[in-house]
This record gives sequence, C-alpha cells and structure tokens, in this order.
Amino acid sequence: MSKERVSIKIFNTEFDIETDMDPLFVSRLAEYVNKKLEEVGREQTTPDTMKIRDLTLIALAEEIFILREEKENIKAELDKNVDELILHLESALHT
Repeated sequence: MSKERVSIKIFNTEFDIETDMDPLFVSRLAEYVNKKLEEVGREQTTPDTMKIRDLTLIALAEEIFILREEKENIKAELDKNVDELILHLESALHT
C-alpha cells in the first residue's frame, strides 16, 4: 500500500502526516483523541494545554492497558474452554 498524506487537527493544531493507513481511519483516530482531550480538559481547572495533553496521554494509555488485560483474560478463558472441550472429546472417543 502506498503512503498517503492526511491532514488532521488535534487540540487545535494541524498536522500533515504521511501514512499507509486509511485516511478515514486516521481521521477517526484524530476525532477520538480530540474527544479524550476535551473530556480531560473539562475535568481540569487549569488552562495549561501541556498538562491536559499529558493527562490525556495517561488516560489513553490506561485504556490500552485495560483493553490488553481484558484481551489476555478472554484469550486465557478461551484456551481453557478449548482444553476442556478437547478432554471431553477425547473422553467420548474412548468410551
């Protein structure tokens, strides 16, 4: 896939980025980041944009860590279920 130039705006700053991702997906990512910035900004009493950006980064990292943990828990549960099914099938075959 060839790289494309995509213009996005995050926290009132325009960026032109070169990416091989779908431009619509990149725009959706930027919208999500802006939404999180607004949420964090509403919770703060400071107009310090750097602090708001830093706190937003922490909030986004927290989301990623939680989702990864949930994914690992789901994977472990699925692995356990598959192992149990294999045991049941083996047991049924040997009866």
